[in-house]
Amino acid sequence: MLVEVLLAIAVAALVLVGLAQLSTRSLTTSNFSRSKSQADVYAQEAVEVIRNERNARGWSDFFTNYSCDTLDGALTGGFTRNATCTKVTGSPETVAVTVIVTWAEAGKAFTARQETNLNQY
Repeated sequence: MLVEVLLAIAVAALVLVGLAQLSTRSLTTSNFSRSKSQADVYAQEAVEVIRNERNARGWSDFFTNYSCDTLDGALTGGFTRNATCTKVTGSPETVAVTVIVTWAEAGKAFTARQETNLNQY
């Protein structure tokens, strides 16, 4: 009978360890998902700001003078954003927008990226 009790305790301990690991992994995944969603929001926000600048300035001034650098830098929550606007001459003129948001979590670096092309409308 003592062997059966010890075996039951060992099985229960293994189940509890498995549940603890599952719970830890679930929390890690949840935190990463929250951070990824926030990074996507920050990246999309920058794309929308740039698009609004194109609409407000008009194409000629936007294409000639606008710089994405004003959107670069540290953001709330440990995120960093870098926006790049690459002017492509030709027909039609295009501005290729790339926004990269980076953050660190659990000792690893992660990125979220948004890209779009803006044309004269």
